[in-house]
Formats: sequence, structure tokens, C-alpha cells
Amino acid sequence: MTKPDEAALEAWIEQCIAHLRDTEGFDVHRSHKEEFLLLYGVAARVMRYSDSYLRLVRDGFVGEAVVLARAALEHAVTLQWVFIVNGGIKRFQVDLGHEYIKHYDNLAQWLDNNELAEAVTAIDAPPEGKRLPPFMDMLRDLDDGKYLETSYHILSQHVHVTPAAVASFLEAGAEELHIKYEQEYSYQYQATYVVAVSCMLARWVVAKLTNDPQLLELLDKASDDLILPMTLIDNVDTKKRREGLADNL
Repeated sequence: MTKPDEAALEAWIEQCIAHLRDTEGFDVHRSHKEEFLLLYGVAARVMRYSDSYLRLVRDGFVGEAVVLARAALEHAVTLQWVFIVNGGIKRFQVDLGHEYIKHYDNLAQWLDNNELAEAVTAIDAPPEGKRLPPFMDMLRDLDDGKYLETSYHILSQHVHVTPAAVASFLEAGAEELHIKYEQEYSYQYQATYVVAVSCMLARWVVAKLTNDPQLLELLDKASDDLILPMTLIDNVDTKKRREGLADNL
């Protein structure tokens, strides 16, 4: 099967961004209302990171754009895990409760604000139960073949202090090495493909939450045309899957 060209992937990413950006409201069944409010923001972040990725790429900052590709992938995988794994929604709620308190506690210290620190102590305790597992555990639960894990590690070369921070800014001269400020990134296509996958994974969750058969049909066609996984549910053991999600993928 012929892989899609980069222009087709970028057009797909733009379509996904426009869907969430331009839709004034979603028709959500009452039974999914709480879930939608809980998960929409994660999907929207995937799209905004993807939007920013395209803008940086087109302005010549490809190496810096891959940082956003990694962020989009992390959010999309987390979104899929929370939505398709049995008990994922509850664990996400518990995790958010803990992170909410931790964030404002850190903010109080950062601002050296005693009033905020006192307010943090009055916040209700988080719900009881298990929190989300570490991200790499979630990724491995969903990543048959380790393509996404490998992608995540490669993209991470531009997030952390790694050999890429040295090698990317040196070039060989006739007799010695030269430093340079501008850099080239050799794997732009692969990074763009990861962003396209992230958009697909996030948009599928939105389609399921809104029970939108037309959107699911569109995603199915795009999945075939662009060779993008529509969801990672097939990689989850059936006993660990949330019931009912595999119907009419």
C-alpha cells in the first residue's frame, strides 16, 4: 500500500483542527454529558498542539515543532486509554482530583502566597480509588508493535537534554567541526504522520462521545486512505475493554 504524501497528512490535520475549532456545539447524549466535559479538553489540546505544529513547520522551525508532535501524541494516547479501558474514566477523575490539589499547592509556593496556600487546605479530598498509571504503561497497553513507543522516544530527543542538543548544532567542515544556529530535521514526514495519527485518535473519541455515525464513516474512510489507526482498542485485551465501544468502529 502506498503511503500518503505529506500534503495529504497536513490536509487531514487541518480538517481535524477545523472540526473542533469551528463547531459551535456538539450533540451529546445525556448519558455521555459528564464524560464529554471531562474529555473534550484533552481532545482540544491535541488539535491545538497539532495546529501549532503545522505553524512552526511552515515557519521553518521543524525541530521545535516535534516537541508539539510529542505532546499531541501523549494527549491522544492518554485520551484513548481513559476512554477505551474499563475503569479508565474513574481513574482519570481520581487522578485529576490529586493533580488539582498538587497544582495549586505548587502555585502557592511559586507565588509565595499564604492566602492561596491556606485555600488549598480547604479543597475537598480527591475521590478514592486508583489513579492513572504512568504514561509509558498506558502507551504499552495500547501499542501493539511498539511503533508509537518508538515514535515517542524519537520525538523526545528534542524535549530533553539529549545527544540531539549537541549533534544538531554541529556540522563537519573540511578540517574541523563548525557550530551553527539553524538546523535541519531529517524526519519531518514521520513527525507529521504521528501528528495525523494523534488527530485521528482524538477525533474518534469525540465521534463516539457524540454518537455521530457520519463522522465515524468519514474517519473510517480517512483511516483507509491515509493508513491511520482510527482507535487503539484492538490492542487491548477484551477483558480490559470498556463494553460497547467496538460496535460500529
